[in-house]
Amino acid sequence: MPQPNVKELLTSVPLQNVSIQYRNRGYIGDRVFPIIDTANPKAKITKYLKGAWFRNEAGVRAAGTRAMRGGYPISDVSLSTQEYAFAKEVTDEDRKNAALPNAPALKPEMDAIEFCSDKIDLFKEIKIAQLIKDTTWIDGNATGEDADGKWAAGTGNTFLADIKTAQLAIQAATGMKANVLMLDYGTFMSLKEESTILDKIKYTQRGVLTVELLAALLELDEVLVGEALVNTAKETKAGTEWTGSKIWEVNATKGMGLLFHKAASIGLKTPSAGYQVRLLQEGAGVRRLSAWREAAEHQDVYEAAEETDIVVTGSDLGYKFRDTLLT
Repeated sequence: MPQPNVKELLTSVPLQNVSIQYRNRGYIGDRVFPIIDTANPKAKITKYLKGAWFRNEAGVRAAGTRAMRGGYPISDVSLSTQEYAFAKEVTDEDRKNAALPNAPALKPEMDAIEFCSDKIDLFKEIKIAQLIKDTTWIDGNATGEDADGKWAAGTGNTFLADIKTAQLAIQAATGMKANVLMLDYGTFMSLKEESTILDKIKYTQRGVLTVELLAALLELDEVLVGEALVNTAKETKAGTEWTGSKIWEVNATKGMGLLFHKAASIGLKTPSAGYQVRLLQEGAGVRRLSAWREAAEHQDVYEAAEETDIVVTGSDLGYKFRDTLLT
């Protein structure tokens, strides 16, 4: 006796508690340099030139004579904020259809705001990474000291020796100690397998290299790992185009690192390799979220914006490495 096949008669509907989204899960840009929040779009940071403060000029003052005298020059670093923004529209049709019982698990307004905010985060990550890559640090090489791929796990690894060289160079040039190390994701993952490092942490609780353990091993305050990617493929109607590029690399696939001194907090006479200044928005927020109606198009537009500037204030407080994984 024929029976209906109920399974074949079912209509496919979107699950309401499951969806898939690829996006960068971590940005380190705002953690690289100390952040100064201000209401002034143009500012200057006063900089005492270091030479006078290290010069030995005091001497014996004989009775009835004047003490040795001298002075110190100053300069400044200019900052000028620019607003970076991105907007996404939500049509009335999308909003209405998203509320239907069998609609995909989308939240048009929330998705638009998250999409716009993520665009600002990605833009800043690329901007900060490019600033670091374009700067000639104390290593004296425009593209960074060539590590010859010797930070990859294996025989002849020079990571610890290279970090020591960088630490000594920064201290010798500034009297300051490096306290932050930035690594790209690939380099950090390789260092997790490096025997010269694992041997030094083998008696820790788990014997597994973490950013906290690496920072403690190198006597640093922090280790930052840059994982973010950018899609450099040109957009097409299909929307499936993908050419992933690692943001935190000098040369593609070859890895990088930056050892530098970062001020623990902003303040007077406080050296730092760089600073980020952000213009405060209304209500003392640093990022503006706006929405407005476009009646003729029957849609609302959501916009995220941030006004900021990022500058290097001490190129002698950083030591850059390139090609840490491959030569």
